[in-house]
Order: sequence, then structure tokens, then C-alpha cells
Amino acid sequence: PPAAPPATAGTLLRGSAAAVGAAPAGTVSGSASQSSRLLAAGLVAAAGAAASRRSRRQLRAAAASGEAAKPKKAADTKAATPKAEKPKAADPKATVVPVEAAPEEPDTAESAAGVELEAAPAAREPCACPVCQAPLEPPSERGAVCEPCGLGFPRRGGFLDLTIGAAVPKDELPMPVEPEASAGTGEPGLLSKLPFVETTDAIAESLGLPQSREVEALGRELLKEPQRLLSGRLQPAGTSTFQNPLVSFAYERGWRRAFASSGFPGPDEEFRLAQEFLREGDGLLGDVLLDASCGSGLFSRRFAASGHYSTVVALDYSEAMLRQVDDFAAKELGAGYAVSAPGKTALKLVRADIARLPFATKSLGGVHAGAAIHCWPNPENAVAEVSRVLRPGGVFVLTTFMPRGPMRPFGQNNNPYRFWTEEELEKLTRQCGLVDFKAITKDPAFIMVRVRKPKSE
Repeated sequence: PPAAPPATAGTLLRGSAAAVGAAPAGTVSGSASQSSRLLAAGLVAAAGAAASRRSRRQLRAAAASGEAAKPKKAADTKAATPKAEKPKAADPKATVVPVEAAPEEPDTAESAAGVELEAAPAAREPCACPVCQAPLEPPSERGAVCEPCGLGFPRRGGFLDLTIGAAVPKDELPMPVEPEASAGTGEPGLLSKLPFVETTDAIAESLGLPQSREVEALGRELLKEPQRLLSGRLQPAGTSTFQNPLVSFAYERGWRRAFASSGFPGPDEEFRLAQEFLREGDGLLGDVLLDASCGSGLFSRRFAASGHYSTVVALDYSEAMLRQVDDFAAKELGAGYAVSAPGKTALKLVRADIARLPFATKSLGGVHAGAAIHCWPNPENAVAEVSRVLRPGGVFVLTTFMPRGPMRPFGQNNNPYRFWTEEELEKLTRQCGLVDFKAITKDPAFIMVRVRKPKSE
């Protein structure tokens, strides 16, 4: 929830551009108006990071399709003579993944992809059909298929769309679209060509502000629906707020820092507390963890980096938020973040409805939902869904605001946000079949709750 009255979309956009354009005196040549025009033009440039993001999609497509270079070689050499086998093993075209990044990155991504593809047959697909809850076939580059329903769920860039509204007959799954295909052939965007951009990017990084690549990516998002996003005020507060690219862009770059005024201890401490509670889940370590309503992946990435889980599923309804997860994860975890390997956690991105979770009943050992329940349109149905997918002994960890402190006005007078007292949360979770309630509170309004699915007799 915002800590201040909503700003206009134009104000957010101008603020981001100003942050990237703030260079020390003497580093910018020409007049201030010329620099402003260049920055404004850069916002609508459509080429900034096309090459690196295409490479990430190629890695994901290869991992999803199950076609590895090494297995293909092995199959080919069975039918070949020993003489023909040697040149095939030495063929560099069969093993190189085209990643246009630092010299060492292709080798790392290629190795991770190779391990994942060889181990794929034994890997468990964590998601299920949101319609019938039957296990999905291993996802391909097009998406995932539910054979009992005959439905297909498309892959959109870095995430799998498992909302019921996205379902199509399995034979009609579209080929994945390259959203930046019109952005050019991978040449740098206009902002990255400016003479002072390295200096401003370094300053922005040190201050935790957006850099030129991120501003250009935001510009491409705004170009899709400029009239709706840039005219008038932002959408009313609620779930729909976070579907706006401007809000998704700002969430981790300043919005969430305002939670400190309500007692939130900060992402690192929240992560530590959540990990302590999640360790109490039976069989969760080394298994699948669901980070529900993950937002920009602030905690999903930390859970994945911890190495305590085989897979972390970052789930959100907002496509704009999932694109932020994709960008942040590629930067922090590497282009192959979705690829499994021994000793490495795979981070899977899924779009889904919190009140219709795409998981089989009693299939998960742990669910985390950070600063989310106050935004859910129907929290009773959502918590009941969490209870359904937890197996006996599994744990649910959530954080939210209590109805006091600076956020109290946002939970009154028919506001879409709903804040909960400790007693109300205990009653809600108990009504949904969850027990062993524990809570950590911090003045004025922070609360973290851990509840458990009862163990079978």
C-alpha cells in the first residue's frame, strides 16, 4: 500500500528519468534542454537490452523443450561408426549456447542448462492444471498442457500463464512471441549511447536508483498502452494497482521502503524470520516452496539464492510484476535462473490467481506470502486455497499490516485494502483448517504469522 497519496503516472515517469540523468557537474555537454530531450527520446527507445533478454528466453526455451546438445550427440553416435563419432564430439556448434554477455557467462549458463536437461526426466513438475488439478506435462517453449482437460496454458516471455483466462485448446498454443522483436537487432538503446551514461548509471546503482537499461525497458512497457497509463491518475488502490508497469517498476525501487514506517524490519530481517518459520515445515527443505503474490520477487530471489529448496515458484497475478522478477533474477542469479542443477535451486515464474492455485491438493510443504493478504480481493478463499495445497505438516508464513499506525486510514471507509488484527488472523486461518498459530509483531503495525496444516493421524 502507498505510504502517501498516489502520484500521477507522469510524475513517476519524470522522476525515473531525472534519476538516471543526474550526472555530476562537468560530465554533460550541451544545454540542459538538449539533455532533457535526449532522455525523453531514450524513454521511448525500444532496443536497450534486447540481446541479453533474448538469450535468457533461448535458455529457458531449451530447458523447457528438453532438447540438450549432449543427449542429441549421444543419440546420433549410436547409429554412427566410431570414425564418425569423433568429429561429432568435437563439433562446437553442438554445445555453444549463444549468450551475448561477459565471456565467462555462456559457459556457466551452458553447463547449468546441460545438467538440467540431462536430469529433466527425474524432475517433478510442481504445477498442476488450475481447472482439474491434474499434473501438467513438462512445459515446452510454447507452454504447458493438461491432457485430461485437453487445455494448454501459454508461456509468455519468462513466465508460464496458469490463469484460467489464459487457457486454450492444447493444439492452439501459440508460439512464444518475442516482445522486443521490433526493437532492432540488439544494438544499444539511445540512453546507453549518451556520453555520460556510464557515470550516471554508476551513481544510480550506488543510490539504488533505476539505471538506463531499466528506464528503457519501462519506456517499452509504456509504449504498449500509453494513453491508459500516462493520462490522469493511477488506478484505484487494490490488486489492479500492481498490474500497472509504473507501479511494478517503482515497487522495489522505493515504494516498499516506506513500509519501514509501519514497523516492517526490512527485507533481510523479514527473510531471516520467514526462513526460521519455514524450517518448521515437514519435508520442506530440499522440496518446492511457493512464494505467493511474489511482487517483484524481493523474497523469491532470496529463497532461491539460499539453496534450501529444490524449486521456488514465484507466483503473481500481475504480468508487469513477473517481468520485474525476470529482470532482477537474471541480474542477481544469472540467465539460467530457471534451470535446475545439483545444489542449485530453480526459480520458476508463474502467473496465477491466488484463489485458484495451480497445485495439486496436499502437494506443497510451504507457502510464503509477504505483505500480500491485505490486497487479496477474497482473502477467505485465498487462505482456504493455501490450506488445500499444503500437505500435512506444511507451513504457511505471511506478513501484513495491522489496523494501526500510519497505514490505518488505508484500511477504512471502503478502501480496497483490508488490515487484520492478530485475533482476526488467528480466526481466519483456523476457519481454513490451519492450526498452531504463532505471530511476531513490531510496532506500530507489522505482523508475521506462521500456521501449520494438521498432521494426519
